[in-house]
Amino acid sequence: MTWQSVARKDFRDSLRSRWLWVLTALFVVLFAVPPILAFLIENGSIQGSAGQSTDQYLYLMKQETAVLIPLISIVIGYAAITGERESGTLKLMLSLPHSRTDVVLGKVLGRSSVVGISTVLGFVVAAIILLVTSLTFKFVNYVLFASLTLLLGLVFVGLAVGISAAAKTGRRAMVTTISFYIVFLVLWSGLAKRVASLLGRYAGVGTAGQISTILFIRLLNPMTAYKTLVDTILLSSQLDARVLLFNRYLQSTVATILGKPIPIYFSDAFVIVYLLFWLFVPVAVGYYVFDRADL
Repeated sequence: MTWQSVARKDFRDSLRSRWLWVLTALFVVLFAVPPILAFLIENGSIQGSAGQSTDQYLYLMKQETAVLIPLISIVIGYAAITGERESGTLKLMLSLPHSRTDVVLGKVLGRSSVVGISTVLGFVVAAIILLVTSLTFKFVNYVLFASLTLLLGLVFVGLAVGISAAAKTGRRAMVTTISFYIVFLVLWSGLAKRVASLLGRYAGVGTAGQISTILFIRLLNPMTAYKTLVDTILLSSQLDARVLLFNRYLQSTVATILGKPIPIYFSDAFVIVYLLFWLFVPVAVGYYVFDRADL
């Protein structure tokens, strides 16, 4: 038996536990409510969306998806392996025989399928509703936004499954994944500023160096990486997308420091690499620990 078998079984288990149906309903509500409101507004007494496009919808959704997709993904993924371990079914699974590689890869793909299918269905429903509004439907931008959102979900599923593979108990896996989430959501930006400030104080790094340090550290945050990639789609400018990561009082300074073209390590290609880091490295580390664990 192979990792494909593990992935199929994991997906079927999600169907039986109704996780797929719950997530689909959640994503349909998440993605469909804004266009429904737009439709109701423009057909009511308020002139709402005349002359606008679906890019306004995507900009509105960017912050919501950046916060909720990671949270949902780690809830789906954190017990992927620790749950099997605590219930005793992991030993049975490994005796079928599956290798530990099969288990880790299969769990990543199985849980990613649950999040991915639910996300796609949510976007499809939202697209149908958007098509009946007066918003100009920008198909390419919409598909790119949906693709980035799918990638964000996959990244956090990988992070959660990697932690689940390394953790001995479900409680430890849950605490660790939630801790990562809180750091990314609340603490990361402050950490970037603190590091830049220390470099300025003790290493004599000037304003340009501090700005670059803050931006680089922020881009290592998968939530921020996702949002700035979305901004590139909507603004059609990598420079403008990176500048938006700073408050408006600093934006002109940041634009001058970065210049055109922006340094390659701030480009979209590298931002995608930073985002994928949080998929592959946690899975690899989790597998390394799991492969050597005494079950």
